[in-house]
Amino acid sequence: MDMDSEVNDRYSFVEQVLGWEGEINSTHLSVKFLLTRQSASLILKQYRKKYPEYLTYMPSLKTFIPTDKFNHYFSQCKHLNQFTNYLNIVTVRPNTALVENRLSYEVEAPLRNINPIQIRPILKAIRDKNAIDIGYISLSTPDYLDRIIQPHALIFDGLRWHVRAYCNKNHDFRDFTLSRFNGDGVIEGEALKTVKHDDVWNTIVEVIIEADPRFSEQQKRIIEQDFQMTDGIKKIKIRAALVNYLLRRLRIDSYKNSPEEQQIVLTQECRKNIDQYLPRHF
Repeated sequence: MDMDSEVNDRYSFVEQVLGWEGEINSTHLSVKFLLTRQSASLILKQYRKKYPEYLTYMPSLKTFIPTDKFNHYFSQCKHLNQFTNYLNIVTVRPNTALVENRLSYEVEAPLRNINPIQIRPILKAIRDKNAIDIGYISLSTPDYLDRIIQPHALIFDGLRWHVRAYCNKNHDFRDFTLSRFNGDGVIEGEALKTVKHDDVWNTIVEVIIEADPRFSEQQKRIIEQDFQMTDGIKKIKIRAALVNYLLRRLRIDSYKNSPEEQQIVLTQECRKNIDQYLPRHF
């Protein structure tokens, strides 16, 4: 990496943290780029010299925060997906990829609106391992109600962002839709339920798929080739907490009437092994 590219990469990271977390200090940079505290502080000093209108220093907090001018700039051109390499964020996707060029196009579904200022308290709570009291709406409670959650991860399922957190109200770990928080969060001290207590999150399972048995042998071979199966099966390791998202991505979260529509299914052994993590309707 040449010098200009390295500087741009670090400046871009500064802007990502400022925009999504609402603050930055030398620790962010030293952890991300394996720098000394002195080198990280120098980067922030240089960035501030180049863009003095974007951030201001808060001596009492020993951190930089974005100005109103920066918030306007950031909200116009940044997306949460660009920030996925920093926090404990998991993207649920099968082993497929689409290379964008003149002859190939990706079908993009409309994503939920994520406002940087709206989710900063949650990102801060994840980073600092804190509990947070914040408003949340759901289909069963369409008005914002305060909930105390102890978040430890963000999840992107391909369409929506979710927050994995311990819910003090329900006394268990569950997923919350990120766009349904109101952003007015109050830190409630150190989280007592962290990722190490989330047994389903820490359990790794093997999802095994095969061609729909209703196909002929010739048709099965076509499906096996499509999904790069070996000996008629494809194994995918994933956190148990993410199994439901993976099944949706593979379109096997429900049983279809015809094999042409279904194409792939879970093996019987796999279904038995991961039954406790499957959707109730499966």
